[in-house]
Amino acid sequence: MADQCNSTPIGNTNGPNGESVPNGEDDQVPELPQYLHAALNQLAPREGFTEGNFTIAFDFGSSKGDGFVGQMFKATISEGDRAEVYLCKIPPLDDDRREQFYSMTAFAREVLAYDRFLPTIYAYQRQKGIQSPEDGFFQTPRCYYAHCDEVAQESVIIMEDLRLRDFRLWNKHKIIDYDHAALFMSHLGRLHAISLAMKRDQPEQFEQFKLSNPFDPMLKADGPFRNMILSQLQMVIDALDEQDTVERAKMDQLKEEVFDELLRCGTAALAEPYAVVGHGDCWTNNMMFRYEEEKVREIIFFDWQVMRYVTPVQDIVYFIFCCTDEEFRRKYYHEMIDIYYRSLSTMLAKLQHDVGEVFPRSAFDEQLRVFGRYGILMGMFLVPMMCTRSEELPDIEALAHKMAESQQLNESFFKTTESNQQAYETRIRAVVKDCIRFGYF
Repeated sequence: MADQCNSTPIGNTNGPNGESVPNGEDDQVPELPQYLHAALNQLAPREGFTEGNFTIAFDFGSSKGDGFVGQMFKATISEGDRAEVYLCKIPPLDDDRREQFYSMTAFAREVLAYDRFLPTIYAYQRQKGIQSPEDGFFQTPRCYYAHCDEVAQESVIIMEDLRLRDFRLWNKHKIIDYDHAALFMSHLGRLHAISLAMKRDQPEQFEQFKLSNPFDPMLKADGPFRNMILSQLQMVIDALDEQDTVERAKMDQLKEEVFDELLRCGTAALAEPYAVVGHGDCWTNNMMFRYEEEKVREIIFFDWQVMRYVTPVQDIVYFIFCCTDEEFRRKYYHEMIDIYYRSLSTMLAKLQHDVGEVFPRSAFDEQLRVFGRYGILMGMFLVPMMCTRSEELPDIEALAHKMAESQQLNESFFKTTESNQQAYETRIRAVVKDCIRFGYF
């Protein structure tokens, strides 16, 4: 999930060109893989550091609950008075966690995003005369190095630390506000518009980015992942009131077909000709914001591990149903949809396409009707975590060890506790009711 978060200072320093040099602190970064050292040693000269004269120091780069698939470390390369900070994303160090919870496909996909997809859509926009972030979609972190070797089970992505440019995370425990949500919807519309236009202008170039859902193999195979889905959905059902008879009936039916629904919502062929390359993980921990005079001015999208070719509705309802609440949706749901569509329309015009021909509003509304229930399919995972204090989040590595021993997980990944039960029930019950109210069930 999230890549950027508050770092915890630690005391593990590397000497010239990367050899380990302990500095006596108690809370040290674990031993990091040699391929990460090699990547930084390859990057350093390109960044102007002198062979044999630089040192590398590591800090933790993420906090509990902010990373699920990968692990983040902050690397500081120093030479004399110069010090540059980089964020490094690698697969989990723990063997069981790596085996149970991650797929090299996700890392290969994010490397593809930074190495090919994002540079390609940036170049395409510039060819169309769109040069700046104010006019198009260039809202991603600078990537210095991206490599994945699926056979060797090695992957490194080295990117800028956005905090150095005064970008900040939204507090995931708070409901997003109007200004932040509107900024997100506006830039999401731009991102999706590029796919719709590029498919027409450069179909052969675009073909390489038509990627399926990386979770599809796990959905089709019996195992812990399917058990976890059923457990999370049962939590939703248990959160409903007894008088919620319509909601209970629909969720009971969903439980019978949840795997088929997850596959259906991710099938690009069912969304054509309107399928786009979506971000795939649109919640507040995967975006950062910059402010001027306490007003939000900029947004950056990161964590592209589940980028996929799919209906544009996935990104929209994922964000709205996971990051807002009932009050927000009652006030602003339709306005958010309109902001997205106006932005998409404006961006298509800049790319010399007519939205009425490429993606008419009637087709967009139909996409929402057909795929809108994806909001609850993602809400059942994200909402409990967003209602849980960081210190009460599950230990991912302990859970991975348990799964490795039993090869099953017949329980919810994010359990409710006495402290978050009421907040969770209120949020998730509203997600169900709103999905029904908007006609998605």
